[in-house]
Amino acid sequence: MNNKEKFSAILLAVFTVLYFGIALMVSATFKDIAATDVAGMPLAIWGGLLVIITGVIITRMYLKKMDSEENE
Repeated sequence: MNNKEKFSAILLAVFTVLYFGIALMVSATFKDIAATDVAGMPLAIWGGLLVIITGVIITRMYLKKMDSEENE
């Protein structure tokens, strides 16, 4: 596995853990946790926003890394 594949696998693992963690939190089993108010909004909404923002950041990191390796 080369450096590019390792980097991609790490980013995918981070996003996957975060995504499924938030998905589990908003399931019926943990609905009380998801409904907990944090700064005026339910924790589930904060989790959803976190997933979106993290997805954008990870995509940007990946594209920047691939561009820098392509230019070398």
